[in-house]
Amino acid sequence: ADKSTIVDEAVKHIQTLEKTLQKLQKQKLDRLQEGPNPIDLGHQDTSREAFMADQVLSGNDAAAKDLIIKPNSVTVAQPRLQFQTWTSSNVVLNICGKEAQISVCSPKKPGLFTSVCCILEKHYLEVISAHVSSQSNRSIFMIQAHVGSSGAYTHQVSEVDEIFKQAAAEIMFCLTS
Repeated sequence: ADKSTIVDEAVKHIQTLEKTLQKLQKQKLDRLQEGPNPIDLGHQDTSREAFMADQVLSGNDAAAKDLIIKPNSVTVAQPRLQFQTWTSSNVVLNICGKEAQISVCSPKKPGLFTSVCCILEKHYLEVISAHVSSQSNRSIFMIQAHVGSSGAYTHQVSEVDEIFKQAAAEIMFCLTS
């Protein structure tokens, strides 16, 4: 196939994925507004935070101190696994076990996404998926990553958290420099 056909097919596939994402996000919001169903949770704790953490687990799918502006931790039913969130003005880091979602919102800056990917690679964090949105004056990146097999898989969960926090702190530094 020629290049234009490949690009057209890629655009169609991306549009289909975006529609699916919007549909799933709407379903998730609807579920959260309805509240958790204790029968579906499989355990007694029916708080909203525990429900959200359970949904993350059941889905198939640089100074870190500057980053930790508003920590939230929820211990879920499975042993030693926590869902944690750290936020700053431009970076949100959600960690669950050895996986994380990093959201970045920044004024447009050439090469920023490449810099973010280099920071993740430096910390042996492998990108599972990335969603990039761009408007006239800002860029938004939503990156799902996990600890790479060549780096920190031998680390304890608390050390993995620190690796993600260090990477996020470096991303924040990159945004301000």
